[in-house]
Amino acid sequence: MSWEARERGAGRMTAWEIAGVPQRLMDEFSTRTRDIERVKQRLVEDYVARHGKQPSRAKLWRIRQQATLETRPPKELRSLADLTADWRARAAQILGQDAVGWARGLLAEAPAEALVRADDVPLDEVQRLADVVVEQVADRRSTWRRWNLHAEAVRQLMPVRFASIPDREAVLGLIVDAAERSSLRLTPPELATSPPVFFQRPDGTSVFRPKASTVFSSTAVLDAEDRLLALSRRHDAPTASLTSVEVASARSVRQKRALGADQLDAISKVAVSGRVVDVLVGPAGSGKSTTMRALRWAWEAEHGTDSVIGLATSSAAAEVLADDLEVATENTAKWLHEHTHGRWDLEAGQLVIVDEASLAGTFALDRIAAHATEVGAKVLLVGDQFQLDAVDAGGMFGLLVRDRDDAPELVDVRRFRNEWEKHASLQLRIGDTDAIDTYITRGRVVDGAYDRILDAAYRAWLADRKAGKVSVLIAETNETVTVLNDRARADRILAHEVEDDLSRVRWSVLCWGYHAAAGVVA
Repeated sequence: MSWEARERGAGRMTAWEIAGVPQRLMDEFSTRTRDIERVKQRLVEDYVARHGKQPSRAKLWRIRQQATLETRPPKELRSLADLTADWRARAAQILGQDAVGWARGLLAEAPAEALVRADDVPLDEVQRLADVVVEQVADRRSTWRRWNLHAEAVRQLMPVRFASIPDREAVLGLIVDAAERSSLRLTPPELATSPPVFFQRPDGTSVFRPKASTVFSSTAVLDAEDRLLALSRRHDAPTASLTSVEVASARSVRQKRALGADQLDAISKVAVSGRVVDVLVGPAGSGKSTTMRALRWAWEAEHGTDSVIGLATSSAAAEVLADDLEVATENTAKWLHEHTHGRWDLEAGQLVIVDEASLAGTFALDRIAAHATEVGAKVLLVGDQFQLDAVDAGGMFGLLVRDRDDAPELVDVRRFRNEWEKHASLQLRIGDTDAIDTYITRGRVVDGAYDRILDAAYRAWLADRKAGKVSVLIAETNETVTVLNDRARADRILAHEVEDDLSRVRWSVLCWGYHAAAGVVA
Protein backbone atom coordinates (compact mmCIF):
# COMPACT_ATOMS: atom_id res chain seq x y z
CA MET A 1 0.00 0.00 0.00
CA SER A 2 1.25 3.49 -0.78
CA TRP A 3 0.01 7.05 -0.33
CA GLU A 4 -0.41 9.98 -2.68
CA ALA A 5 -0.64 13.72 -2.00
CA ARG A 6 -3.78 15.63 -2.89
CA GLU A 7 -3.89 19.42 -2.81
CA ARG A 8 -7.07 20.83 -1.29
CA GLY A 9 -6.75 24.44 -2.38
CA ALA A 10 -5.08 27.62 -1.16
CA GLY A 11 -4.71 27.94 2.58
CA ARG A 12 -5.45 24.27 3.30
CA MET A 13 -3.07 21.50 4.30
CA THR A 14 -2.19 18.83 1.75
CA ALA A 15 -4.29 15.68 2.15
CA TRP A 16 -2.81 12.19 1.79
CA GLU A 17 -4.94 9.48 0.23
CA ILE A 18 -4.34 5.75 -0.24
CA ALA A 19 -3.05 5.26 -3.76
CA GLY A 20 -5.22 3.08 -5.97
CA VAL A 21 -8.60 4.11 -4.58
CA PRO A 22 -10.63 5.27 -7.60
CA GLN A 23 -12.20 8.69 -7.46
CA ARG A 24 -15.65 7.30 -8.25
CA LEU A 25 -15.47 5.18 -5.08
CA MET A 26 -14.57 8.21 -2.97
CA ASP A 27 -17.38 10.15 -4.63
CA GLU A 28 -19.85 7.39 -3.77
CA PHE A 29 -19.05 7.83 -0.11
CA SER A 30 -18.98 11.63 -0.30
CA THR A 31 -22.61 12.28 -1.17
CA ARG A 32 -22.99 14.73 1.71
CA THR A 33 -20.12 16.80 0.36
CA ARG A 34 -21.69 16.82 -3.12
CA ASP A 35 -25.04 17.85 -1.69
CA ILE A 36 -23.44 20.67 0.26
CA GLU A 37 -21.52 21.88 -2.80
CA ARG A 38 -24.67 21.74 -4.96
CA VAL A 39 -26.70 23.80 -2.49
CA LYS A 40 -23.78 26.16 -1.94
CA GLN A 41 -23.49 26.79 -5.68
CA ARG A 42 -27.21 27.58 -5.87
CA LEU A 43 -26.95 30.00 -2.95
CA VAL A 44 -23.93 31.69 -4.54
CA GLU A 45 -25.86 32.12 -7.80
CA ASP A 46 -28.77 33.63 -5.86
CA TYR A 47 -26.37 36.00 -4.09
CA VAL A 48 -24.81 37.12 -7.39
CA ALA A 49 -28.27 37.65 -8.89
CA ARG A 50 -29.30 39.87 -5.97
CA HIS A 51 -26.08 41.83 -5.45
CA GLY A 52 -24.38 41.74 -8.84
CA LYS A 53 -21.05 40.53 -7.44
CA GLN A 54 -19.39 37.44 -6.07
CA PRO A 55 -19.67 36.92 -2.28
CA SER A 56 -16.65 37.76 -0.13
CA ARG A 57 -14.68 34.99 1.58
CA ALA A 58 -16.50 35.58 4.86
CA LYS A 59 -19.90 35.62 3.14
CA LEU A 60 -19.00 32.47 1.18
CA TRP A 61 -18.14 30.74 4.43
CA ARG A 62 -21.56 31.64 5.86
CA ILE A 63 -23.22 30.42 2.68
CA ARG A 64 -21.49 27.07 3.07
CA GLN A 65 -22.70 26.89 6.66
CA GLN A 66 -26.24 27.48 5.41
CA ALA A 67 -25.81 24.74 2.80
CA THR A 68 -24.53 22.38 5.49
CA LEU A 69 -27.63 22.98 7.60
CA GLU A 70 -30.03 22.59 4.68
CA THR A 71 -28.53 19.25 3.68
CA ARG A 72 -28.24 17.78 7.17
CA PRO A 73 -29.97 14.36 7.06
CA PRO A 74 -32.24 13.19 9.88
CA LYS A 75 -30.51 11.08 12.51
CA GLU A 76 -31.00 7.34 12.09
CA LEU A 77 -29.87 4.57 14.45
CA ARG A 78 -28.43 1.50 12.69
CA SER A 79 -26.21 -1.31 13.91
CA LEU A 80 -22.57 -1.49 12.86
CA ALA A 81 -23.27 -4.81 11.11
CA ASP A 82 -25.99 -3.22 8.97
CA LEU A 83 -23.78 -0.26 8.15
CA THR A 84 -20.77 -2.35 7.09
CA ALA A 85 -22.93 -4.64 4.98
CA ASP A 86 -24.39 -1.60 3.23
CA TRP A 87 -20.94 -0.07 2.71
CA ARG A 88 -19.58 -3.28 1.18
CA ALA A 89 -22.53 -3.60 -1.16
CA ARG A 90 -22.19 -0.01 -2.38
CA ALA A 91 -18.43 -0.40 -2.88
CA ALA A 92 -18.84 -3.71 -4.75
CA GLN A 93 -21.32 -2.08 -7.14
CA ILE A 94 -18.81 0.65 -7.99
CA LEU A 95 -15.78 -1.63 -8.18
CA GLY A 96 -17.47 -4.47 -10.06
CA GLN A 97 -15.92 -7.00 -7.67
CA ASP A 98 -15.99 -8.10 -4.07
CA ALA A 99 -15.06 -5.07 -1.97
CA VAL A 100 -13.30 -7.05 0.77
CA GLY A 101 -11.11 -8.92 -1.71
CA TRP A 102 -10.28 -5.68 -3.53
CA ALA A 103 -9.25 -4.00 -0.27
CA ARG A 104 -7.04 -6.92 0.71
CA GLY A 105 -5.33 -6.80 -2.66
CA LEU A 106 -4.77 -3.06 -2.37
CA LEU A 107 -3.22 -3.42 1.07
CA ALA A 108 -0.99 -6.27 -0.12
CA GLU A 109 0.48 -4.27 -2.98
CA ALA A 110 4.16 -3.59 -2.41
CA PRO A 111 5.10 0.10 -2.55
CA ALA A 112 7.07 1.16 -5.60
CA GLU A 113 9.59 3.11 -3.57
CA ALA A 114 12.21 1.58 -1.31
CA LEU A 115 11.35 1.45 2.38
CA VAL A 116 13.39 3.75 4.60
CA ARG A 117 14.89 2.68 7.89
CA ALA A 118 15.95 5.05 10.63
CA ASP A 119 19.63 4.34 9.96
CA ASP A 120 19.20 5.36 6.32
CA VAL A 121 18.48 9.00 7.17
CA PRO A 122 21.71 11.05 7.45
CA LEU A 123 21.99 13.61 10.23
CA ASP A 124 22.37 16.49 7.79
CA GLU A 125 18.99 15.54 6.27
CA VAL A 126 17.51 15.47 9.78
CA GLN A 127 18.80 18.99 10.38
CA ARG A 128 17.50 20.19 7.01
CA LEU A 129 14.02 18.91 7.80
CA ALA A 130 14.24 20.42 11.29
CA ASP A 131 15.02 23.82 9.77
CA VAL A 132 12.01 23.48 7.46
CA VAL A 133 9.83 22.57 10.44
CA VAL A 134 10.94 25.64 12.39
CA GLU A 135 10.43 27.88 9.36
CA GLN A 136 6.90 26.58 8.77
CA VAL A 137 5.88 26.84 12.42
CA ALA A 138 7.39 30.31 12.78
CA ASP A 139 5.35 31.47 9.79
CA ARG A 140 2.14 30.62 11.68
CA ARG A 141 3.12 31.36 15.27
CA SER A 142 5.25 33.83 17.19
CA THR A 143 5.82 31.23 19.93
CA TRP A 144 5.41 27.47 20.00
CA ARG A 145 5.92 24.31 22.02
CA ARG A 146 7.24 20.86 21.21
CA TRP A 147 3.83 19.62 20.10
CA ASN A 148 3.67 22.30 17.39
CA LEU A 149 7.06 21.17 16.08
CA HIS A 150 5.95 17.54 16.31
CA ALA A 151 2.80 18.19 14.24
CA GLU A 152 4.76 19.96 11.50
CA ALA A 153 7.44 17.26 11.47
CA VAL A 154 4.71 14.65 10.93
CA ARG A 155 3.49 16.64 7.92
CA GLN A 156 7.01 16.88 6.51
CA LEU A 157 7.52 13.11 6.79
CA MET A 158 4.22 12.15 5.14
CA PRO A 159 5.82 11.54 1.69
CA VAL A 160 8.45 9.19 3.18
CA ARG A 161 7.70 5.44 3.26
CA PHE A 162 9.29 3.85 6.33
CA ALA A 163 9.95 0.18 6.91
CA SER A 164 8.18 0.19 10.27
CA ILE A 165 6.42 2.42 12.76
CA PRO A 166 9.44 2.40 15.13
CA ASP A 167 11.63 3.65 12.25
CA ARG A 168 9.23 6.51 11.56
CA GLU A 169 8.97 7.40 15.24
CA ALA A 170 12.76 7.36 15.65
CA VAL A 171 13.33 9.75 12.74
CA LEU A 172 10.42 11.91 13.85
CA GLY A 173 11.94 12.23 17.33
CA LEU A 174 15.33 13.19 15.88
CA ILE A 175 13.76 15.92 13.74
CA VAL A 176 11.71 17.35 16.61
CA ASP A 177 14.76 17.33 18.91
CA ALA A 178 16.80 19.14 16.25
CA ALA A 179 13.95 21.61 15.70
CA GLU A 180 13.92 22.37 19.43
CA ARG A 181 17.67 23.02 19.35
CA SER A 182 17.20 25.31 16.32
CA SER A 183 14.47 27.24 18.12
CA LEU A 184 15.04 30.03 20.59
CA ARG A 185 14.08 28.90 24.08
CA LEU A 186 11.99 31.49 25.96
CA THR A 187 11.09 29.47 29.05
CA PRO A 188 13.88 29.85 31.63
CA PRO A 189 15.45 26.66 32.95
CA GLU A 190 14.64 25.45 36.43
CA LEU A 191 16.82 27.23 38.93
CA ALA A 192 16.45 24.65 41.67
CA THR A 193 18.42 21.42 41.71
CA SER A 194 16.85 18.37 40.14
CA PRO A 195 13.97 16.94 42.21
CA PRO A 196 14.25 13.52 43.81
CA VAL A 197 14.03 10.59 41.45
CA PHE A 198 10.46 9.76 42.45
CA PHE A 199 9.48 13.31 41.32
CA GLN A 200 11.06 12.87 37.89
CA ARG A 201 9.71 11.55 34.61
CA PRO A 202 11.67 8.90 32.70
CA ASP A 203 13.35 11.68 30.69
CA GLY A 204 14.56 13.37 33.89
CA THR A 205 12.16 16.33 33.81
CA SER A 206 10.24 17.40 36.89
CA VAL A 207 6.66 16.20 37.31
CA PHE A 208 5.89 19.66 38.71
CA ARG A 209 6.25 21.18 35.26
CA PRO A 210 3.70 20.36 32.53
CA LYS A 211 5.12 17.98 29.97
CA ALA A 212 6.60 19.69 26.89
CA SER A 213 5.66 23.10 28.30
CA THR A 214 8.82 24.89 27.21
CA VAL A 215 7.98 27.86 25.00
CA PHE A 216 10.12 28.55 21.93
CA SER A 217 10.43 31.26 19.33
CA SER A 218 12.96 32.01 16.60
CA THR A 219 15.46 34.68 15.77
CA ALA A 220 13.51 35.31 12.54
CA VAL A 221 10.40 36.30 14.52
CA LEU A 222 12.37 38.44 16.98
CA ASP A 223 14.34 40.09 14.16
CA ALA A 224 11.10 41.00 12.37
CA GLU A 225 9.73 42.46 15.60
CA ASP A 226 12.94 44.45 16.12
CA ARG A 227 12.77 45.86 12.60
CA LEU A 228 9.16 46.96 13.05
CA LEU A 229 9.96 48.53 16.41
CA ALA A 230 12.87 50.40 14.87
CA LEU A 231 10.69 51.73 12.03
CA SER A 232 8.04 52.86 14.51
CA ARG A 233 10.71 55.00 16.19
CA ARG A 234 11.92 56.62 12.97
CA HIS A 235 10.50 60.05 12.11
CA ASP A 236 11.52 60.50 8.46
CA ALA A 237 8.27 59.37 6.82
CA PRO A 238 6.01 61.74 4.82
CA THR A 239 3.59 63.92 6.79
CA ALA A 240 0.48 66.05 6.36
CA SER A 241 0.11 69.54 7.82
CA LEU A 242 -2.29 70.57 10.56
CA THR A 243 -3.86 72.96 8.07
CA SER A 244 -4.90 69.98 5.93
CA VAL A 245 -6.26 68.27 9.05
CA GLU A 246 -8.38 71.34 9.80
CA VAL A 247 -9.73 71.37 6.25
CA ALA A 248 -10.61 67.67 6.55
CA SER A 249 -12.33 68.34 9.86
CA ALA A 250 -14.44 71.09 8.30
CA ARG A 251 -15.39 68.73 5.47
CA SER A 252 -16.56 66.19 8.05
CA VAL A 253 -18.75 68.85 9.64
CA ARG A 254 -20.32 69.68 6.27
CA GLN A 255 -21.13 66.00 5.81
CA LYS A 256 -22.73 65.96 9.27
CA ARG A 257 -20.02 63.68 10.64
CA ALA A 258 -18.24 66.12 12.90
CA LEU A 259 -15.09 64.75 14.49
CA GLY A 260 -14.88 64.38 18.24
CA ALA A 261 -11.97 65.82 20.19
CA ASP A 262 -10.29 62.41 20.45
CA GLN A 263 -10.70 61.77 16.72
CA LEU A 264 -9.24 65.14 15.75
CA ASP A 265 -6.35 64.65 18.18
CA ALA A 266 -5.62 61.19 16.76
CA ILE A 267 -5.61 62.43 13.17
CA SER A 268 -3.30 65.29 14.06
CA LYS A 269 -0.82 62.99 15.80
CA VAL A 270 -0.72 60.55 12.89
CA ALA A 271 -0.48 63.29 10.26
CA VAL A 272 2.51 65.12 11.73
CA SER A 273 4.38 62.31 13.53
CA GLY A 274 6.63 61.34 10.64
CA ARG A 275 6.80 57.79 12.00
CA VAL A 276 7.40 55.21 9.27
CA VAL A 277 5.17 52.74 11.13
CA ASP A 278 2.42 54.44 13.13
CA VAL A 279 -0.54 53.13 15.12
CA LEU A 280 -4.12 54.18 15.79
CA VAL A 281 -5.92 52.45 18.65
CA GLY A 282 -9.69 52.31 18.69
CA PRO A 283 -12.17 50.07 20.55
CA ALA A 284 -15.20 48.77 18.68
CA GLY A 285 -17.71 51.54 18.12
CA SER A 286 -15.27 54.40 18.65
CA GLY A 287 -15.55 55.79 15.12
CA LYS A 288 -12.40 54.45 13.49
CA SER A 289 -13.98 54.58 10.02
CA THR A 290 -14.92 58.25 10.35
CA THR A 291 -11.44 59.01 11.67
CA MET A 292 -9.68 57.20 8.83
CA ARG A 293 -11.89 58.89 6.24
CA ALA A 294 -10.95 62.34 7.53
CA LEU A 295 -7.29 61.32 7.65
CA ARG A 296 -7.55 60.24 4.01
CA TRP A 297 -8.88 63.68 3.03
CA ALA A 298 -6.07 65.43 4.91
CA TRP A 299 -3.42 63.19 3.38
CA GLU A 300 -4.69 63.53 -0.20
CA ALA A 301 -4.77 67.31 0.20
CA GLU A 302 -0.98 67.15 0.66
CA HIS A 303 0.03 64.19 -1.50
CA GLY A 304 -2.63 63.99 -4.19
CA THR A 305 -5.34 61.59 -5.31
CA ASP A 306 -4.67 57.87 -4.76
CA SER A 307 -2.03 58.66 -2.15
CA VAL A 308 -3.94 56.54 0.39
CA ILE A 309 -4.44 52.79 -0.01
CA GLY A 310 -6.02 50.31 2.36
CA LEU A 311 -5.04 46.81 3.41
CA ALA A 312 -6.89 44.37 5.66
CA THR A 313 -6.32 40.83 6.84
CA SER A 314 -9.32 39.35 5.00
CA SER A 315 -11.21 40.02 1.78
CA ALA A 316 -14.38 40.79 3.75
CA ALA A 317 -12.59 43.37 5.91
CA ALA A 318 -10.95 44.82 2.79
CA GLU A 319 -14.37 45.29 1.17
CA VAL A 320 -15.68 47.09 4.24
CA LEU A 321 -12.59 49.31 4.35
CA ALA A 322 -12.94 50.11 0.65
CA ASP A 323 -16.57 51.16 1.16
CA ASP A 324 -15.67 53.30 4.18
CA LEU A 325 -12.65 55.09 2.71
CA GLU A 326 -13.41 54.86 -1.02
CA VAL A 327 -9.81 54.00 -1.82
CA ALA A 328 -8.05 51.07 -3.49
CA THR A 329 -8.09 48.26 -0.92
CA GLU A 330 -6.89 44.66 -0.85
CA ASN A 331 -6.20 41.95 1.70
CA THR A 332 -2.60 41.73 2.87
CA ALA A 333 -1.95 38.26 1.44
CA LYS A 334 -3.13 39.27 -2.03
CA TRP A 335 -1.15 42.52 -1.95
CA LEU A 336 2.03 40.70 -0.91
CA HIS A 337 1.49 38.18 -3.71
CA GLU A 338 1.05 40.94 -6.29
CA HIS A 339 4.04 42.84 -4.91
CA THR A 340 6.24 39.74 -5.00
CA HIS A 341 5.44 39.32 -8.70
CA GLY A 342 6.12 42.98 -9.43
CA ARG A 343 2.52 43.95 -10.09
CA TRP A 344 1.82 46.30 -7.17
CA ASP A 345 4.43 48.57 -5.60
CA LEU A 346 3.97 51.46 -3.21
CA GLU A 347 4.96 54.99 -4.16
CA ALA A 348 6.67 57.85 -2.36
CA GLY A 349 4.32 59.87 -0.18
CA GLN A 350 1.65 57.17 0.05
CA LEU A 351 -0.15 56.33 3.28
CA VAL A 352 -0.84 52.61 3.72
CA ILE A 353 -3.66 52.01 6.21
CA VAL A 354 -3.70 48.44 7.56
CA ASP A 355 -7.08 47.90 9.22
CA GLU A 356 -7.72 45.26 11.92
CA ALA A 357 -3.95 45.28 12.40
CA SER A 358 -4.06 43.13 15.54
CA LEU A 359 -4.97 40.26 13.17
CA ALA A 360 -2.04 40.90 10.83
CA GLY A 361 0.92 38.53 10.96
CA THR A 362 4.32 39.82 12.00
CA PHE A 363 6.10 38.69 8.83
CA ALA A 364 3.44 40.27 6.62
CA LEU A 365 3.73 43.60 8.45
CA ASP A 366 7.51 43.38 8.28
CA ARG A 367 7.47 42.98 4.50
CA ILE A 368 4.94 45.79 4.01
CA ALA A 369 6.86 48.16 6.27
CA ALA A 370 10.20 47.31 4.65
CA HIS A 371 8.86 48.14 1.19
CA ALA A 372 7.21 51.34 2.45
CA THR A 373 10.56 52.41 3.90
CA GLU A 374 12.35 51.75 0.59
CA VAL A 375 10.03 53.96 -1.44
CA GLY A 376 9.35 56.68 1.14
CA ALA A 377 5.79 55.77 2.19
CA LYS A 378 4.14 55.59 5.61
CA VAL A 379 2.30 52.64 7.22
CA LEU A 380 -0.55 53.19 9.68
CA LEU A 381 -1.73 50.20 11.69
CA VAL A 382 -5.31 50.60 12.92
CA GLY A 383 -6.87 48.25 15.44
CA ASP A 384 -7.34 47.29 19.06
CA GLN A 385 -4.69 45.39 20.97
CA PHE A 386 -7.38 43.92 23.24
CA GLN A 387 -9.09 42.15 20.35
CA LEU A 388 -8.14 38.85 18.70
CA ASP A 389 -4.57 38.26 17.65
CA ALA A 390 -3.39 37.06 14.28
CA VAL A 391 -3.77 33.46 13.12
CA ASP A 392 -0.20 33.72 11.86
CA ALA A 393 2.72 34.76 14.05
CA GLY A 394 1.33 37.94 15.58
CA GLY A 395 1.05 40.22 18.58
CA MET A 396 3.00 42.96 16.82
CA PHE A 397 0.29 45.61 17.02
CA GLY A 398 0.08 45.34 20.81
CA LEU A 399 3.87 45.45 21.06
CA LEU A 400 4.05 48.68 19.02
CA VAL A 401 1.32 50.28 21.14
CA ARG A 402 3.03 49.34 24.41
CA ASP A 403 6.37 50.61 23.13
CA ARG A 404 5.20 54.23 23.27
CA ASP A 405 3.25 56.35 25.74
CA ASP A 406 1.68 58.67 23.16
CA ALA A 407 -0.10 56.22 20.85
CA PRO A 408 -3.08 57.96 19.17
CA GLU A 409 -6.20 56.46 20.69
CA LEU A 410 -9.94 56.92 20.30
CA VAL A 411 -11.45 56.92 23.77
CA ASP A 412 -15.10 57.80 23.22
CA VAL A 413 -17.35 54.87 22.30
CA ARG A 414 -20.09 56.25 20.05
CA ARG A 415 -22.07 53.17 19.15
CA PHE A 416 -24.22 52.92 22.30
CA ARG A 417 -27.26 54.99 23.19
CA ASN A 418 -26.91 54.71 26.97
CA GLU A 419 -23.90 56.12 28.77
CA TRP A 420 -23.54 53.12 31.08
CA GLU A 421 -23.26 50.79 28.06
CA LYS A 422 -20.21 52.70 26.85
CA HIS A 423 -18.42 52.22 30.16
CA ALA A 424 -19.45 48.56 30.43
CA SER A 425 -18.21 47.90 26.91
CA LEU A 426 -14.81 49.39 27.73
CA GLN A 427 -14.67 47.35 30.94
CA LEU A 428 -15.30 44.14 29.02
CA ARG A 429 -12.63 45.15 26.52
CA ILE A 430 -9.93 45.11 29.18
CA GLY A 431 -11.30 42.08 31.00
CA ASP A 432 -12.78 43.91 34.00
CA THR A 433 -15.27 41.40 35.44
CA ASP A 434 -17.14 44.17 37.29
CA ALA A 435 -18.85 44.83 33.96
CA ILE A 436 -20.80 41.60 34.43
CA ASP A 437 -22.36 42.99 37.61
CA THR A 438 -23.35 46.09 35.66
CA TYR A 439 -25.17 44.06 33.03
CA ILE A 440 -26.91 42.01 35.73
CA THR A 441 -27.97 45.14 37.62
CA ARG A 442 -29.34 46.68 34.41
CA GLY A 443 -31.43 43.59 33.69
CA ARG A 444 -29.39 42.52 30.68
CA VAL A 445 -28.66 39.04 32.11
CA VAL A 446 -31.48 36.55 32.68
CA ASP A 447 -30.96 33.17 34.31
CA GLY A 448 -33.02 30.01 34.07
CA ALA A 449 -33.23 26.49 32.69
CA TYR A 450 -32.03 25.90 29.13
CA ASP A 451 -35.49 25.39 27.59
CA ARG A 452 -36.96 28.44 29.32
CA ILE A 453 -34.10 30.71 28.31
CA LEU A 454 -34.22 29.41 24.74
CA ASP A 455 -37.94 30.14 24.58
CA ALA A 456 -37.53 33.60 26.13
CA ALA A 457 -34.75 34.53 23.70
CA TYR A 458 -36.79 33.37 20.70
CA ARG A 459 -39.92 35.23 21.83
CA ALA A 460 -37.89 38.41 22.38
CA TRP A 461 -36.48 38.13 18.85
CA LEU A 462 -39.94 37.48 17.44
CA ALA A 463 -41.39 40.48 19.27
CA ASP A 464 -38.62 42.68 17.86
CA ARG A 465 -39.33 41.42 14.38
CA LYS A 466 -43.06 42.06 14.64
CA ALA A 467 -42.25 45.57 15.85
CA GLY A 468 -40.29 46.17 12.65
CA LYS A 469 -36.88 46.10 14.34
CA VAL A 470 -33.72 44.44 13.06
CA SER A 471 -32.81 41.92 15.75
CA VAL A 472 -29.90 39.51 16.10
CA LEU A 473 -30.29 36.24 17.98
CA ILE A 474 -27.01 34.73 19.19
CA ALA A 475 -26.49 31.11 20.27
CA GLU A 476 -23.49 29.31 21.72
CA THR A 477 -23.61 25.99 19.85
CA ASN A 478 -24.57 24.81 16.38
CA GLU A 479 -27.23 22.54 17.90
CA THR A 480 -28.97 25.51 19.53
CA VAL A 481 -28.68 27.44 16.28
CA THR A 482 -30.44 24.61 14.47
CA VAL A 483 -33.26 24.54 17.04
CA LEU A 484 -33.81 28.29 16.71
CA ASN A 485 -33.63 28.26 12.91
CA ASP A 486 -36.09 25.34 12.68
CA ARG A 487 -38.51 27.12 15.00
CA ALA A 488 -38.27 30.36 13.04
CA ARG A 489 -38.82 28.54 9.78
CA ALA A 490 -41.82 26.62 11.13
CA ASP A 491 -43.44 29.81 12.43
CA ARG A 492 -42.93 31.57 9.12
CA ILE A 493 -44.45 28.64 7.23
CA LEU A 494 -47.51 28.68 9.52
CA ALA A 495 -47.80 32.43 8.98
CA HIS A 496 -47.61 31.84 5.17
CA GLU A 497 -44.56 34.09 4.97
CA VAL A 498 -42.51 31.39 3.22
CA GLU A 499 -43.24 28.17 1.38
CA ASP A 500 -42.55 24.76 2.85
CA ASP A 501 -39.61 24.18 0.55
CA LEU A 502 -36.05 24.31 1.87
CA SER A 503 -34.68 25.28 -1.51
CA ARG A 504 -36.80 28.47 -1.49
CA VAL A 505 -36.83 29.47 2.16
CA ARG A 506 -35.15 32.74 3.04
CA TRP A 507 -34.36 32.74 6.74
CA SER A 508 -35.05 35.84 8.78
CA VAL A 509 -33.22 34.88 11.96
CA LEU A 510 -29.49 35.37 12.28
CA CYS A 511 -27.98 32.80 14.61
CA TRP A 512 -24.27 32.70 15.24
CA GLY A 513 -22.45 29.83 16.92
CA TYR A 514 -19.68 30.68 19.36
CA HIS A 515 -17.03 28.90 17.32
CA ALA A 516 -18.73 28.98 13.91
CA ALA A 517 -21.43 31.01 12.28
CA ALA A 518 -24.10 28.43 11.64
CA GLY A 519 -27.14 30.59 10.95
CA VAL A 520 -28.14 32.51 7.88
CA VAL A 521 -29.73 35.88 7.23
CA ALA A 522 -32.54 36.92 4.95
